[in-house]
Amino acid sequence: MPEPGLLTSKVRTYMESLSPAARAMLVRSLRAAGHADLPSEIILKAVEGLELAEEAERHVAAGAEPWSSRLERAFFAPVEPFFVDETPAAPALGRIPRRRLSDIWNWIRRDLASAAWERALAADPLDATADAAPIARKLRREVAAVMVELLREVGADPKARQKLAGHLGGEPAFRAMSDIAYVLQNEAAFANLLGQLPHNITAFDVAEPSRLTEVVRTSLDQGLLGADWIAVAVSTRAANPAVLAHLACRLAATSDPRLIATSRYAPLVDAVIARIELHAAQAAARGNDAASREGFLADLRAYHELTRNFELTLPVESVSSWFRRLGAARGAMSQTVSKQLEAAPGLVRRCLRIESHDGWSGRFDEAGFADAEFAVRVTLEARLAVDSLAVNELAVRARKQVENTLELIVNRLMNELKTPAVHDRSVLVEAVDGAIRLSALVFGEDYAAVLRKSRDLGVAKPARAAG
Repeated sequence: MPEPGLLTSKVRTYMESLSPAARAMLVRSLRAAGHADLPSEIILKAVEGLELAEEAERHVAAGAEPWSSRLERAFFAPVEPFFVDETPAAPALGRIPRRRLSDIWNWIRRDLASAAWERALAADPLDATADAAPIARKLRREVAAVMVELLREVGADPKARQKLAGHLGGEPAFRAMSDIAYVLQNEAAFANLLGQLPHNITAFDVAEPSRLTEVVRTSLDQGLLGADWIAVAVSTRAANPAVLAHLACRLAATSDPRLIATSRYAPLVDAVIARIELHAAQAAARGNDAASREGFLADLRAYHELTRNFELTLPVESVSSWFRRLGAARGAMSQTVSKQLEAAPGLVRRCLRIESHDGWSGRFDEAGFADAEFAVRVTLEARLAVDSLAVNELAVRARKQVENTLELIVNRLMNELKTPAVHDRSVLVEAVDGAIRLSALVFGEDYAAVLRKSRDLGVAKPARAAG
């Protein structure tokens, strides 16, 4: 006998060939007859699945979001402030990668709370404008209770913890689930705290008189949330996380880092240093694709701005643990940047070199040029960030070598461009254009504009001579 799943598939295929009216008549007759045998059950399930699929298609066609998608979005709404678009390169409390949500959501529906999920799904009001928040809120309460209990159980059993992490997709997904469980367990407390925080916290919000300090102090007094989570919640609203160090000084009524380090406000400073460490770790873990390179430059800028503002607000040389962490982050970021600084002059020279054998031949190396352009951009950024990096001498030397290399190559390429005997002029023109792009970065747009005029004249002169 065929498997039940195969039978259901065949029955569903047949049901698709019937009109909606014919299917409805068949279902009514089966239910009226009270049949409870396997064939009747297979028919009813096939029709039910087909109707659900058609309903979803109607929602999509009408531009409405399916009920299951609305439930998912509403379920995670309290956790939204802690979502990040990238997976942190190092463990980071309260920074939940958005890409992990799909695996965690599937695990909740399939393994953790399938019955609760089925009830929430069955509560579909069949109204594209209906708010899913009330049903999602009930589902959250059920899921949070089971999730927290499960975390307690696996916390005492390393093997069970490892197995659960494997089900979720790895240790980062397990950490994300743990953070989600904490937020859901303390949903009301987080809603109260975030509801009182400014949407964009700046240094002005910490100045006298400061309502922000009282909000944070009250949250700490209540003890409903951990101080580390309060710091993370505040940082989600901060334009620059260094403001948390200023906030710690205000709350502790001192700018002495030794006193702050022994106070209950120390987690605010820990959160700032953790963000500095994260930028250094993220930069070191970046790949070589275009998006990763832009991310690297963003990390470098954010690292420098945050480190500079933090050290101006609260010099921590007298607190050894904080000072060591900052030193390690500085060393890691400096090492990562140094690799690009050391490579920059050679990359520029190689990407603009075209071998000559009885005239110009070969091709312009686009990948090599992308490497050189990125290294040059890092060189320029490093010169702006020398105060927060240990690369001052190397940055100056690399910048000077890049300038000298570019000047020599631009002069040589422009002279070759004026030579009518060059065979493969298209490759030469590409190299000239690349040199001009790099010159715009290093010397500025005014200088690049002069080079572009020389380039246009060099292209036109051999053409006139040939004509």
